[in-house]
Parts: sequence; structure tokens; C-alpha cells
Amino acid sequence: MIMQKIYKIETENDYREALNRFIELCKSQKSDDDIKELSMLSSLMEKYERANCGGS
Repeated sequence: MIMQKIYKIETENDYREALNRFIELCKSQKSDDDIKELSMLSSLMEKYERANCGGS
């Protein structure tokens, strides 16, 4: 299944989708684009966690 790239995380459902995509990318052989997407997802998830999960 090909997943659409994620550019923002605003809801818990968005976060779950991003996490699933992150895990999917981690399990596969990565192209340069995949590595860039992993980095972007990591940043977006961290931003969401700080705003919504009680982190500082």
C-alpha cells in the first residue's frame, strides 16, 4: 500500500498515521527521498508531542 506523504500533524489520528508511516519507512530499504521523509516525520511528530503530550 502506498501512503500519501504527511505534511502536518494536527490530530491524534494524524499522529497515528504519521507513526505508522514512520514505522513502514524504517522497515524498508531507504532512498534519499525516504530518508528526507523520515526526518520530516520525526520533526512533525516531535512538534505534536511537545504541544499535546505534556512534554517540554
